[in-house]
Parts: sequence; C-alpha cells; structure tokens
Amino acid sequence: MAKKKLGIVADSTCDLHPDYIKKYNIGIVPLKIIFDDEVRYQGLDITNDEYYQRLIAGEMPTTGAPAPKFFKEAIDKALEEYEQVLVFCIGNKLSATYSTAVMVKKQFFDERVTIIDTNTLSVTISLILLPVARMVADGASKEKVLTFVNKTIPHTQVFGGAATLKYLHKGGRLSRASYMIGSLLNFKPLISVDDGLIVSPGKVRGTNNLMEHMKTVANKIAENRLSELVIVGHCANLEKAEEAAEYLKGLPNAPKEVIVWEIGPVIGTHLGPGTIGIVWVGEFKEEWL
Repeated sequence: MAKKKLGIVADSTCDLHPDYIKKYNIGIVPLKIIFDDEVRYQGLDITNDEYYQRLIAGEMPTTGAPAPKFFKEAIDKALEEYEQVLVFCIGNKLSATYSTAVMVKKQFFDERVTIIDTNTLSVTISLILLPVARMVADGASKEKVLTFVNKTIPHTQVFGGAATLKYLHKGGRLSRASYMIGSLLNFKPLISVDDGLIVSPGKVRGTNNLMEHMKTVANKIAENRLSELVIVGHCANLEKAEEAAEYLKGLPNAPKEVIVWEIGPVIGTHLGPGTIGIVWVGEFKEEWL
C-alpha cells in the first residue's frame, strides 16, 4: 500500500481536542506532569479533570519536556504511513521540547522530518495546527503548508486572564511582593504572549472586570483578525469561556468559527484553574485595554 504524502506530529501542549487528533490522525508526544515522585504524562495517563481537581486541592506539580524516545516513537510511527512528517512544538523559549525534537531528528531522521517551533503555546498552537491538518487532508503540498505556517506564526495572538496570581508567582513570572499585594487586593493578572514568552500586560480587580476586558478585546479581534478561526481556551472554567465565546459570536464582524477548548495540564500548571483566554490570528495592541 502506497504511503500518503504528509503526516503530522505535535507535542501534547497543543491542547488540540481529541476529536480532531483522531480525525486527522495526528501523533501526539506527551509532556510530563510531576507530582513530587509521581510522573504522569499529558494525554496518556491523566485526564484534565483529575489534574485540575488535584491542583484545586492544593497540589503543586512541575512539568517536563518529553523524553527523546517519545519523539522517536511518534515520528517512526508516522513515517510508516507518510512520506514526510511535520512536527509542531511549543515555543522554544517556553520549553526544552523543541530542542529535544531537533536532537532526535539529527540523531535518527533526515529531511523527511521537519521540526517547527510555533513560538507559542497551548490552544494558540492549534490556530496553526488545525488549519494545517485541514490543508493536508485536502491534499496541500509540504511547501504550501510551510508557507502558511511561516506566515501565520508571527501573527498568532493571546489575550486572557488568570483567576489568581499564585501560579504566575510560582512560575517565577511575578515577585513575592507583587504577589502578596495583588492577592490582598483581589487582582486578576492579564495574560498575553510576546515574542514567545508569557507576559502580563496588566492586572484587573475582580472577575467581572476581567470579563469586561475580554469583551473589549473581543470587539477588536472581530475587527482586526486575519482568519476565521478563533479559540477560547480555559483552565477548568467552561462557564466563563462559553460566555466569552457567545459574546464573540454575537458581534457584527464575528469570525465564522469560534471554538471553546480546555487548556491541558502542562500549560495549566503555569496559569492555574479559572484562567480564560482568547487566541486568534491578527494583531493585538495594549491600548485596546
């Protein structure tokens, strides 16, 4: 049986919904979630529900890049079915995952394998990955897909907010003094991604103010987006994510496809339960806030 032309592998931080992973036969390389001496693997042996329940109960895990063998196994399997394979990774500034994939390619594979640094994280990766999967299913060439990828990566945007400062503080993105003062004042940190790094363009007081900021940005997204796909991501906060999605769908210039997906354990460790965010292709200006 002849091989198909182009296959896709991604690391588990892409948080692509399992239905799409199955539909487009995407190989997933799991990252590690470490609870003290217990190592679990995103998408393999821990569900989002179990993970967030443990986080809410007070456990504070760490995360780790995939072992090289997981990349080798996923690529080997893909090459059994496809002539060439594209491998999508979380941004190199956020994780050693991309570096691990590059090392595995150099040691075991050739030009049939292309490793892609998405320069972003979580459902934002899916702004690139889902259209690519659809292009491949329609028979697009590797060259056409890579042109789309290279054009899209610089324009992926994230805006959202976390329910607490705790997880940004734990991850080293917030000083102890700012954490203590902000917690006393019920600050909710705003979240974005700039040049491949998680940043906080500001803080708001209370959940209601956060939702108002989300709606303000949603209006700007509708006016300034470059694609019809927008994803609302959340960490165990489906109700507020659906509220933001419904608001966006109701705008005059609403994108044709608005999806709500849960952010998985690895990125959830750094953002924390209650986080919501909108991701799109286009521009983002802090003056929108």
